[in-house]
Amino acid sequence: MKTLTVAFVTVAALLGVVFIVVILSMRNQVRDAVVSNLESTQRLFAAVETRRQQDVRSRAETLADNPTLKAALDTYQSEVQDDATASRADLLETIDLVLENVAARVDSDAIVLVDLHHIALGAAGPMANRWPRSRPVSLVANRTAAGPSGADSFDGVARMGDNLFRVVTVPLLLGDTLIGGLYVATSLDQDYAQELDQLARTRIAIVSDGLVVATTLSPRAALQFESAVAVTQPVDGVIPLDGESHAFRRLVAVGNTVFYALGSVDESSRQAMRDAMRNLALIGMFGISLAGVGSFWLAQTLSDPIKRLSTSLATMAASHDVSSRLPLTGSSLELDTLTETFNALMASVGEAEAETQAAYTGAIRALATALDARDPYTAGHSDRVSVLAVAICRQLNLPAGEIEVVRLGALLHDIGKIGVPDDVLRKPGALSAAEFDIIKQHPTVGARMLRSVPFLSPHIPIVELHHERPDGGGYPNGLRGDDIPLGARIVHVADAYDAMTSARAYRNARPPAEALQELWRCAGTGFHAEIVAALANALPGVTSEPPQGGASRG
Repeated sequence: MKTLTVAFVTVAALLGVVFIVVILSMRNQVRDAVVSNLESTQRLFAAVETRRQQDVRSRAETLADNPTLKAALDTYQSEVQDDATASRADLLETIDLVLENVAARVDSDAIVLVDLHHIALGAAGPMANRWPRSRPVSLVANRTAAGPSGADSFDGVARMGDNLFRVVTVPLLLGDTLIGGLYVATSLDQDYAQELDQLARTRIAIVSDGLVVATTLSPRAALQFESAVAVTQPVDGVIPLDGESHAFRRLVAVGNTVFYALGSVDESSRQAMRDAMRNLALIGMFGISLAGVGSFWLAQTLSDPIKRLSTSLATMAASHDVSSRLPLTGSSLELDTLTETFNALMASVGEAEAETQAAYTGAIRALATALDARDPYTAGHSDRVSVLAVAICRQLNLPAGEIEVVRLGALLHDIGKIGVPDDVLRKPGALSAAEFDIIKQHPTVGARMLRSVPFLSPHIPIVELHHERPDGGGYPNGLRGDDIPLGARIVHVADAYDAMTSARAYRNARPPAEALQELWRCAGTGFHAEIVAALANALPGVTSEPPQGGASRG
């Protein structure tokens, strides 16, 4: 085994070194490839985005040539000096109608008309309500073209409340005179980021004023990116995001708003890693096979005796039989000495276990005897209930371990009556309601007594719940049906049968047949029917005459 271990450890160490070198080299190569891909993406994106913005600007300039729009704006600016509220409202309504017609011909979130002071006069489109009338529009813009009379077109960004828009602006000219401007606005939201993601085929993050306003990164990665990049806005770099290394590069910047493309180095390297791992696995299998062939014979010689000993130990552990002895291997003096020592140890354990079991059973019987000694009418009741309970268990084909738990639990089922006053416990007549309430406390008292003795814990459910009924009318918890443990159900039936077939100071014992008939009458409500049936099948082999002793209260 040592030879095999040394061989395997050596091969594993060699493979580990190779694995680390390959992983580091591959990660560096993949990172360089991702960075290079982002650079290509930046150039492609810049070209495509420029063309797209030019298309938007071209459509906007076409819209700006609309004579109806120019006429409405010129009329408004000419007549607004009159300060007639009704006339002003009519002119603005005209502007809104013209803008609605204009917006229907272009795919954008908002078409905005502004005057010479960049005051919004009207807006149309799905997000027109974000551009309130009469409010100034502040643009952070890049000048892109010059028109007649020095009128400029802009590709800019505007913040309106909590919304950020990418804006293409074109001047409105009447002849050579500048009369206002037309803004074509696109919201920089998740949909916009998703479009850029599909265009660039990379993750996208849009950063403005130190915040990530839209991104296709996961929420956690977006927060980490915002913390690391949003304020300083570097051109490119590599940072960890959500447990993976990501390369990032600036695509375009408009004022203080920056568009970033990101690529996961780890995600890109997974396929290459899988290929490398497969190749390393093949190399490792070959190396391990070679090492195994070289050391197999020696290892087999050393390991066979130990294997036989281990098998014997496993068999002993599975059977829980500490009395059996392990056979000597005869192949090694050391192993035979160890086996003999172990056999001696197990013999001592077996003796100690037998003594413990005897003390355990004796303690339980002593408790039951202590209860019986308080009242001559209860003498032998616990033993009889235990015998009946075991007979029921055997009819139900319960395992031996469960039968033993029920047997000893039945012996202890009334142990709580030690705490019941003698004048109640030994009262010759029927109990009053108050006295019966005292008797009903004995399951709880008994369970509390047993909880202080760890080795009696398996029997506590029987002691505490042996007066519960299927219909919930029992005590102390009012449990129903199968919520009552099986052992408690069995002892409940055995206890009731012995109580009915035992004489008391105030009544004679019932015949077994009559007692059984009473159990059947209450089956399903007071007793579990399958337990009553098991008792009926067991009775011919358990008792033929009712006992002469007394039965328990309750």
